[in-house]
Amino acid sequence: MKILHYSLGFPPERSGGLIRYTMDLMNEQVKQGDEVYYLYPGHINVLRNRAYIKADRKNSKINFTPYALVNSLPLPLFGGIKNPNDFMRSVDAKLYLNFLEKLQPDVIHVHTLMGIHKEFFECAQSLGIRIVFTSHDYFGLAPEPNFYYQGRNYDNTNTTKQWMEIGQTAMPTWKLRLFQTSSYPFIRKIAHKIKPQKLTGLDKTQKNVNENINETINKNSFELLQQYYKSIFSMISFFHFNSTLALSIYQNNIQIGDNYACISITNSSVKKNDFRIPEKVTKIAYIGPYKTYKGFFEFLKLPTLLQDKNFEFNVYGSDVAVDLPDNIINHGRFNNNELDNIYQNIDLVILPSLWKETFGFITIEALSYGKYVLVSQNVGAKDLIDPQFRFDRIEDIAGQLTDLKQFMITPQKSMCLHYKEIKKIYVGY
Repeated sequence: MKILHYSLGFPPERSGGLIRYTMDLMNEQVKQGDEVYYLYPGHINVLRNRAYIKADRKNSKINFTPYALVNSLPLPLFGGIKNPNDFMRSVDAKLYLNFLEKLQPDVIHVHTLMGIHKEFFECAQSLGIRIVFTSHDYFGLAPEPNFYYQGRNYDNTNTTKQWMEIGQTAMPTWKLRLFQTSSYPFIRKIAHKIKPQKLTGLDKTQKNVNENINETINKNSFELLQQYYKSIFSMISFFHFNSTLALSIYQNNIQIGDNYACISITNSSVKKNDFRIPEKVTKIAYIGPYKTYKGFFEFLKLPTLLQDKNFEFNVYGSDVAVDLPDNIINHGRFNNNELDNIYQNIDLVILPSLWKETFGFITIEALSYGKYVLVSQNVGAKDLIDPQFRFDRIEDIAGQLTDLKQFMITPQKSMCLHYKEIKKIYVGY
């Protein structure tokens, strides 16, 4: 089978669950004998104004065939959209028509709408190519990936006015373009080493919305932008939702119809491990970015809430400087090859996300290592956790800790099994 994927790029320039899933699924498909191609938004070429697609020789040693979309639409990886017209720029349809006619894929698997033009979908539809979309983020429904702004979820109040408000504090397009320059990864690495960002409980997403605002934003342009993305969603042949939470949010914001399936995802780190279920919980951990929307500062409340218990608290996932209570151990950033050692020193993982996370790989990784997991109701992977071990507020955890003997840890599916699930979607149920 010929499969064309569209996602955001390669590690380390791009990271997170979306990238990890894309890479692991493509590698599994190659392993299973499929012919796999990968299109992603590449760097900006300031010497050429128009968008074009080129073979990616830098990553030519991988198992699938990569192509870079040079001068793609901007990538609002966080913070929203300030200049709507920059995200609706049209391109010559021949750009995508020639590309798709050359590859002749049986199916296109889209993992995000960031960076890709509407003409891509129009050309695929005109050629009768099936388009599958996986709900890794909410971009397109919202002007940023998380549906979370100023400390709250706004998926139930998703108005043009809300998009305009977010646009007031968003980066201008020229700054977003910096994330697509070839020197960005180097600049980011040096910046962390020279002056680490210091977190104290208020990250950048919580700044006052009226701070330094001197612009008048065109309401009509935001309305057109919303229509632009709705028209793209209308060209999706089949929606793959990775959780019932993601499904409900999409259904509340656009017309989905019956062409969808809700199937949990996995990655290559999830495998059968020989770790035993902890007999006693003493070491509790948070794993993930040290960000408000991920519930990091909710986790920091636990030593106070559980001060009469004999627990050790650990945080893993970031190299930013952060003020922590003395009884929380900061292990910082880690690599995937360190997972075995990390989970050997953990009994219980807590995922206190505040944003409505479409899935959450930490959940299945922890379960595959035989660890207890308590999840916020905002974590899509809660589908895999018994309801009694999901919580609305971090304060609820104290009571759940006394019931862990009832916690069931089930084996998690492999990429091989998930490959078969996705294959059914590609060919049509």
